[in-house]
Amino acid sequence: MVEEHGRVVAIEAGAIWVETIQRSGCHGCSAKSGCGTGLLGDYLSGASRIRVALNSWDPAHISLNDTAVIGIAENTLASSALLIYLLPLVSLLLAAVAGNAVAGEGGAIAGALAGLVAGAGLVRRHSRRHADNPAYAPLLLRIEPTGSI
Repeated sequence: MVEEHGRVVAIEAGAIWVETIQRSGCHGCSAKSGCGTGLLGDYLSGASRIRVALNSWDPAHISLNDTAVIGIAENTLASSALLIYLLPLVSLLLAAVAGNAVAGEGGAIAGALAGLVAGAGLVRRHSRRHADNPAYAPLLLRIEPTGSI
């Protein structure tokens, strides 16, 4: 289970809204203060809000500004990342090869663009199809009292 800490910013019937801070991959690096990439990552990092279903949690034990630990299964995260990154790339390459075989360099360029757009469309279709799938939704793992981040 991949875990992320966030702050509870809203409580509604059956769910909470959790605000997480997006950090760059080099957030834990010791050279962060002298690295341009780390500084740029800090500048561009922002907060995102995620709706998390309460399932069996009692909302009476949750208050605003508590730290919520949410998680998602590793295999779900890995398979989703592969799909999001590889499907457009593979479709781009296959369409470029097909376009090159049909119409030369111009066909390869047009095919690559068409393949990229088609791959992105397939990713979007998959995302919308599985939007209500609980396997792709974050789970509330635990609540920590206010100020424990």
